[in-house]
Amino acid sequence: MADLIRIEELNEQLQLKPSFKVEVADLHNLEKKLVYKKVDCFLAAEIKRLDDHIWLSIPKADRTYYSPRLHIEIEQKEEKYVLHGTFGPDPGLWTMFMFVHFFLGLSFIGLLVWLYTNMTLGHSSTLVYILMSIIAISWIALYMFARRNRHKATPQSKQLLKALSKLIG
Repeated sequence: MADLIRIEELNEQLQLKPSFKVEVADLHNLEKKLVYKKVDCFLAAEIKRLDDHIWLSIPKADRTYYSPRLHIEIEQKEEKYVLHGTFGPDPGLWTMFMFVHFFLGLSFIGLLVWLYTNMTLGHSSTLVYILMSIIAISWIALYMFARRNRHKATPQSKQLLKALSKLIG
């Protein structure tokens, strides 16, 4: 399992929440471990399950603000199972991150309206250009912040992949 997926390849993706797919022939071991609570302590991950969704998290003692969570969705196709995995940050951090992006986007649209109004009336638009530049720089800074934190979380992402590998294996 861990050999099929390389975190370095996922880190090269432009999307903020890298994802992957893995086909598995049998999930008997996974079901047995999850249903009968036979998840070993050596997995080094907290596990939550709801129907066909499994969340693997870093234990609270080792968790930092950039610690990843691995969301696995199980899909059955004919004789095989397809595991759709997505790495993402803590839901609280992700919500705040998306709120900041929404606020910046809404501000940018407001500034476009202001710019159009100024251009139509023939007024100076210097302040609007400055504010739009600040928003653009903020978006770039947020993206770089997310990429840097994804690279900092690489060892913990590998730890979650090993836990998933042990669960399936």
